[in-house]
Amino acid sequence: MSITLSSPPAAESPRAATSAAAPDPTPRPGSHRDRAIDLVRFGCLVVVVVLHSMMSGAQLGPEGTVLPTVALSGTVGFTVASWFFQVMPLFFFIGGYAALNGWRRTQAKGGDWRDYLRSRLRRLVVPVTVLIALAGLGLSVASEFGVSPELLAEASTRIGQPLWFLAVYVGLTSLVPLAAHFHARAPRLTIAVLAGAVIAVDGLVALTGVSGFGYLNFLFVWPLIQQCGFFFADAVNRPVRTGAAWTVMVFALLGLGGLVAFGAYSPNMLVNLNPPTGALVLLGLAQMSALRLGHAWLNGLVEGGESGSDGAIEMRARAWDRVISWGNSYGIHVYLWHMPVVIILIGGLGSVANLLSGVPLWEGANLGDVVLPAIESPLWWASRLPWLIVVMALSALLAVGMSKVPFLGEEKLARFGAAVEREVRGMRGTNAEADLRGSVAEADGSSGGGTDAFADADAGTATGPRRAAAAVGLAMAGIAIALLIGIAPLIWTIVSVALLAASLVLAAGLKRSPLSPARVSSVQHG
Repeated sequence: MSITLSSPPAAESPRAATSAAAPDPTPRPGSHRDRAIDLVRFGCLVVVVVLHSMMSGAQLGPEGTVLPTVALSGTVGFTVASWFFQVMPLFFFIGGYAALNGWRRTQAKGGDWRDYLRSRLRRLVVPVTVLIALAGLGLSVASEFGVSPELLAEASTRIGQPLWFLAVYVGLTSLVPLAAHFHARAPRLTIAVLAGAVIAVDGLVALTGVSGFGYLNFLFVWPLIQQCGFFFADAVNRPVRTGAAWTVMVFALLGLGGLVAFGAYSPNMLVNLNPPTGALVLLGLAQMSALRLGHAWLNGLVEGGESGSDGAIEMRARAWDRVISWGNSYGIHVYLWHMPVVIILIGGLGSVANLLSGVPLWEGANLGDVVLPAIESPLWWASRLPWLIVVMALSALLAVGMSKVPFLGEEKLARFGAAVEREVRGMRGTNAEADLRGSVAEADGSSGGGTDAFADADAGTATGPRRAAAAVGLAMAGIAIALLIGIAPLIWTIVSVALLAASLVLAAGLKRSPLSPARVSSVQHG
């Protein structure tokens, strides 16, 4: 999912309605935001939260212990529905669109890949660092109050599970300048190479029967879908080729259906998510085509539509502005914090059900069964709408609160990193003049934009690329610990947060040297 964490620009006045005006498919003048894309992105987040909430359930064990379980996933209806609520391909596709536009804006302002990566890492890593730190501390406190180790272990795993997206997206973000370079030089060849790699990996899994080979597709499926988003970014302001879009969508769905029928892919699109398969690429192409066809209509919708008085159109546009602005500001926090909300609610309901399990209602049932009904029972289904409303409301409130958690600013992190670096160099016996020469070399290696900014950056020095690689690697490692191991016991929270903090420190140092021309000349001439 590109997830944009920054606050959106101030909403401008809705367009004036004219009796014969067609919806304008382009962003408003003076704004680089495409509000239809922002709406779809936020809608995808809502779908993910709803899906995770519906799949989360619990039962009481024989001794009254709360046993979290996964609901619905084994049903035929869930498999059919997965074709509609598997939105991750669309998320990464939109991410490619937003990433290319963001990179081009960075270049237009005279920035280079350092500026882009530094900004993106901070926007992604800070919220996940807050989540892991506070959730890990919360689980540690819960352990001291006697919460069962089984429930804590399940909570640790569930909280970390949604973070796979952040780990993948951090990696993709670091590659955007390079991916954009290939898109500019050989767009179709780049797509063909990535698609061939996906097919090769899927073929290897099919031939050997070793499903573990499928994890290689983390290197190809999501970059391929992101690269497709680059094409959308290029075409978004051009007239829609309706026939071509329908053709791509129909053939993608027919191809996916045929491969599922022949057993090449699982009919459950969630199964195709881990490890990712070519099924997600085909589904993503269908979703991309649908978005292309509906993009102008969506922009017209968020602009207030065409029917009604000027006042009604303006009112609807402002309402959509508020929804989209809220989603842009807090969407990522909702994504990160909805599972802690679900875990807390499940634990609370389980405790109440345990206390009330001794109150009989009718033969074979007690009041605890009403509080925590059997999964997929009529009472369970009747409780799903209130359950979703509570989860969404609490997740929204928590998202707003967590977005306000203070975090060290970029300048402070950069100064801390510089101080540590000076100490390390001092211990190595590096003199100040050599440090200054290194800074000059790094500054000289920076490029101010253009398609080849990534290729030209850091000529004559490897400091920038090494720092960037370390920052990205540490961020992915910190997220991977929470994802694969969990955040409890507390030691894993500490390790994960330490790695993420180190990533932020390194990222904050990805800046050009502020040396004055006189100082640079002095060093260069000895």
